[in-house]
Amino acid sequence: MKHDLFSKCIKIVIAETALIGVVSCAYLIPELVRVFKNWYPELSYWVVPWLILIYACAVPCFGALVVSWMIAGNIGKDKSFTMDNANLFKIISIMALVTSIVFGTGSIVYTFMGMNHAGLLLIQFLIVFVGLAIFVCMAAMSYLVAKAACLQEDSDLTI
Repeated sequence: MKHDLFSKCIKIVIAETALIGVVSCAYLIPELVRVFKNWYPELSYWVVPWLILIYACAVPCFGALVVSWMIAGNIGKDKSFTMDNANLFKIISIMALVTSIVFGTGSIVYTFMGMNHAGLLLIQFLIVFVGLAIFVCMAAMSYLVAKAACLQEDSDLTI
């Protein structure tokens, strides 16, 4: 597959992911809040703190999509193994780590404040684990792309 076609495929996936995120934040989450308030009106005071946490965690996720778009653009220019891409992967890894820490801390704090359901803790820890897995994968990608960039630079200088 040519680098420009591969770049376009990556950008399509990123755009679809962003669309799903926007629909989730604009429609799905408010709809779930409405249903939650109807089913459990006595717990409606949980809604605002959880919405703040969810939307605060969504911001770095959308930021990571923007950075991913930049990486796809570099791949389209046949600049896959550059220090720029290594730094962009590092930025994504930091965003994933921050999101995991914020969400995990928020979940624990809300649990101690009595604004969390014990049955949802397993799902919340799974979300934190996935964020940490993304952090590790992107940090490894950053390291490997940086090493490949050094090798490509050495190769270019010897020819």
